Amino acid sequence: NVFHVTQRVLITEWIDGDHLSALSSKEDGLAMVRMAVEACTASMVLTGWVHADPHEGNMMLSSDKKSIVFLDFGLMSEVDDEIMEGFARGIQALLSENWTALTEAFVDIGFVTDPIRHRKGVNDVWRISSQFDINQLAQELETAMRGTEGGMSRFGALAKVLNKEISPRWLVFTPPYVMLLVRTFLTLEGIAAAVDPTFNIYEMALPFAIQRSISPTTDKGIQVFRSTILQQQQDDNNNNKIQWERILEYYNTQNNDNKKQKDDDNNEAMQIKPSSSSNTL
Repeated sequence: NVFHVTQRVLITEWIDGDHLSALSSKEDGLAMVRMAVEACTASMVLTGWVHADPHEGNMMLSSDKKSIVFLDFGLMSEVDDEIMEGFARGIQALLSENWTALTEAFVDIGFVTDPIRHRKGVNDVWRISSQFDINQLAQELETAMRGTEGGMSRFGALAKVLNKEISPRWLVFTPPYVMLLVRTFLTLEGIAAAVDPTFNIYEMALPFAIQRSISPTTDKGIQVFRSTILQQQQDDNNNNKIQWERILEYYNTQNNDNKKQKDDDNNEAMQIKPSSSSNTL
């Protein structure tokens, strides 16, 4: 809560908590990192208002261990609906290894130009060619991602692939609004890796990506969602068949994540001494 604001003074609520370095157990550290990733992912794909400087000094685990506390909101990033939905589609595409959909998401976000431009080498000029289209780029992206350590679990690996493997031959941009988002998730990923080397930031982000995808607000998002759950019948352009297996897949993903969260909460509670207050993640 904010109690007083002037041009020179900002007085906010005092919150008791501990920074990562002061936490007494690995479990507390992992809980803190998980909540930080969840909070930033929800901000990126649901609210569009993201803390862009989440280093260890700007985050605490509350004293009751129930919530993540962010400090210093001097660096924030605002995300438009089109970008939120593009990131959500990209997260789902990467985890499902749908490289064409991932490449299309890069175009929507602004990483890749539209139309796509290619060159043979750094001394060549950029060209638009049907030979080097989105499908060819998707193939090269797949090869690079599979050949890079952490390609399927680390945001940093994706940044490396785009910068080192893709950009020399394909025209790739990093829009200004994306720079702060990249900074946010690279920072969180670095903190997570120090606590748990097997941490997969995409799996943590998936439930929020699905939530965004099933409640689209843009024309592209609505189109993609319709094509995901509706299958057009060949005999009638106006007769669409619901793909129930896709809906069940969405439901099971969300349900499994909720079950895992409850299991973690129960395991955490079992480790607490009787005299301690109840902790949940």
